[in-house]
Amino acid sequence: MITVGTTVVSGSPINGGGGGGAGLPVATGAGEVPLSTGAGTTYVATDFSAQTQTVIAGSIGPVAGQTFIGDGGGGVSLTSADVSGFLAAADAPAMRSALCDRAISLAGLTASNGNGTAVAATGTLSYASGQTGGAWADYPRLVGAHGASIWAFEAAVRITITGTASSNTVASLGIGSTGSAYDAVSMVRLFGDGQIDGLAVSGGAVWSVYTPGTLPVNGTGWLRVRVQAGVMTCWTGVGASYSAAAWTLRDRRLMVAPPNADNTYPSLALVLYQGVDPGAPGVQAVYSDLVIRDLP
Repeated sequence: MITVGTTVVSGSPINGGGGGGAGLPVATGAGEVPLSTGAGTTYVATDFSAQTQTVIAGSIGPVAGQTFIGDGGGGVSLTSADVSGFLAAADAPAMRSALCDRAISLAGLTASNGNGTAVAATGTLSYASGQTGGAWADYPRLVGAHGASIWAFEAAVRITITGTASSNTVASLGIGSTGSAYDAVSMVRLFGDGQIDGLAVSGGAVWSVYTPGTLPVNGTGWLRVRVQAGVMTCWTGVGASYSAAAWTLRDRRLMVAPPNADNTYPSLALVLYQGVDPGAPGVQAVYSDLVIRDLP
């Protein structure tokens, strides 16, 4: 028996083992705690750190970055998916992306076929043999509100062009004042032969706004437009992902004022132009990995 002060406590010794829960196990090393092996069975000496990790992992689950957080009422809960994503970020740029990226997807844009075919779910715009597009209504396109801050944001997308593409094939990323005829629009464009340029359009007037260059059409080429402090910059990038892309600034200039009341560019457009009959099998532009981000 065990005596604590002048009080006698009946029971088995703390050390000594024994079956049927008759005692606690003899430790085999520092930092161990007793762990039962089942009702009415023995205890085993187990590493405390390992058991703590097991309990936490079992409570948190497989979500990267998820952890416990006070619920404000004296209890605890788990971090949300957004907060967990931020905590799981590998570096400062990834943290900024987790904070600033918008949830808009290609599937959330509105598809218009024009003279070709537009599929929002796959980000695919195409013309078959015999089809061309010479005006806005003719272009297959994906259009919608980008949802970012209208004063400071960026839009970027990766593009693959296949088929009988040529210098008369133009895949573009644009921002505009409306989602219709884009009376005012600023865009950066990738041609089927790999050339790039940009355009600013307002009231029917067109300005070429780019530093010439080339970009792969094999799916590693990116287009990006940024708006910040009244200045628009156009970029191209090369890489398998947005974060891994090597970016090149192609143009920087004051924004062309759109005709809407607050002089902003709330709309996004992904458009495919085809100036001549592409012949068989036709041309296709696939837009992937759309990124919409607020900027500081």
